[in-house]
Parts: sequence; structure tokens; C-alpha cells
Amino acid sequence: MLSRHIRELETELRVPLLYRNGRGVVMTQAGERLKQLGATIIRQIQDAQNQIRHLSPDYLDSASIGMPASVSAILLPPLARALRNAHADAELRFLDGCNGDLLNNLNAGSLNVALLYDAPGIAHPNLEAVLSQPLYLIEACPTASEAADIGATIEAAELAGIPLVLPGKRHGLRQIVASWANRNALDLTVQCECDSYSSMLQVVSSGMAATLLPAASLKREILSGYFRCRLITKPALYRTIALAASQSRPVNAGLVTQIKKMIETVRDDFLWPQLPANTQPNIRAIQTSSLNSALQTAEEIVF
Repeated sequence: MLSRHIRELETELRVPLLYRNGRGVVMTQAGERLKQLGATIIRQIQDAQNQIRHLSPDYLDSASIGMPASVSAILLPPLARALRNAHADAELRFLDGCNGDLLNNLNAGSLNVALLYDAPGIAHPNLEAVLSQPLYLIEACPTASEAADIGATIEAAELAGIPLVLPGKRHGLRQIVASWANRNALDLTVQCECDSYSSMLQVVSSGMAATLLPAASLKREILSGYFRCRLITKPALYRTIALAASQSRPVNAGLVTQIKKMIETVRDDFLWPQLPANTQPNIRAIQTSSLNSALQTAEEIVF
């Protein structure tokens, strides 16, 4: 059957594809060229099939998702569980990192989607705001037995005399803090820089410096009296978390939807301790693709 098909091809193309002798067959130059072209066509068909499959919300063969460490502390466990339950055979990969690294991986096609801080100067064509979080001054507790006062506040002007440990200047969180401080004429004292989330918290726990983070990402440590938190006010300091999809690899529509749903499901965890309803920015009202106005909107909230 195969020999007949090959002969029909040779007749149609008017060129021999195989050289036949008593020991078997060998491809001619034309046969080798046809093999290469055929392999290219097969790859193109397979690629087209994969791209079309990714349009189905029910199909997910693999997913690479990036997010900052303080976001993954809250979102990663329930998101990984939900994706595994919905797509038992999918290959899942999660990456922690700073804004710059996540954005580079996203643009290079190493990630399908990423959650990013909407920092000043961030450039991506399809950012979508999904959540806005208040930032707190996070400090080591003077005594391990001190009761957690999750309602404590500190005015922005009081931060000037407090030594801080923050990520490096390429990190989205640092850019948000620096932009906020500049707009409000605040002179912050950055004692040292740590790009590693765990290293930054080790510096805080030593008592050498405080940091600025959402209290929600350290809920267990705060409630146990390891850290204490004070909500920054007058003006408030917010970070907006945005979802961005890769432009260079297929992105499953269902994956994006599931991430949004999971963020909504754990929204209270992200906003812990709960703020009064009238002090929470309306994230659904933020629809611009460059989202930098979100932080300005949040700062105008009066505590």
C-alpha cells in the first residue's frame, strides 16, 4: 500500500523520490526535500491545532503563571488546587519574582500570564487591574507575646524617621513606594535593599528595619505576634495588582477567567484586616490600560 502511494507521488511530481536497489531503498534528493517540507507542514498543522484548542476554556494542557512573592503567599495554594481539580492532566508551573523579571519572562513567552504590580513606567499592552491593596508598615514586635493590634495606623509623615528595608529600584513595589513618596514630598530612609522576599523579612525580624507590605501576606506572623502592622494613612499607600497575558504564546481564556475568579474568591484574604467599606477603592471602576491612575485614585481616599 505504501509503495503504491509513493509511486503515485512520483508519477504526479514527475521525479523519483526513492532509489531502489537489491538491498532496499534510499531517498533521492527530491525525496529528502519532500520529507523536510512535509515535516514543516505537520508542525504548522499541530501548531494551528494547539492555538485553536487554547481558545476553548475547557482545554488546558499546560500553564506557566508568574506573580510576586507577596501575592503568591495568598493566591498560590487555592489557585493551584483549583487548576489541578479542573485540569488533572495539565502541566502547571508557578514562578515568583519581581516585576522586571516577570515582565521579561512574559514578553519572552516563558509565562502564559503574570500578576504584576502596576508600577510607574510598566509597559505592557493588555494590563487589567484585578485588585487594589493597602500597604502597611511592617515591624518586628518588641516582645513575642505582644497582642496583635490590627487596627493600628501611622500617618505618612511619621515614616520619615523609620529605617526601611525595601526591594531594589527595579522592583515594582519599590517603584510604587518611590512614586508615592515623591508625589507627597516624603523623604524615606531606605536602610538597605533586598530583592529576596524572605531575606527582606529576615531583616525586619532582626529589628534592623521595617518594611512596607500588605498585612494580608503576613497574616499568620502578625496574629502570632511575630510582626506588627500599622496601616499607612494621610495619605494612604496602595498597590494595584494587574493581570497581563503573554503576546507571544497562546493563552487559554479559561485560565484567565479562573485566575480572576480565584482572586475574587480570596478577596477578603487579600484585604485583611478588613477596611471600612467606604475606604476601599472601587477597582472595577479602573478600566485604563496603563492603570497608573489607580494609585492616584486610591491616595485620595480620606481615612
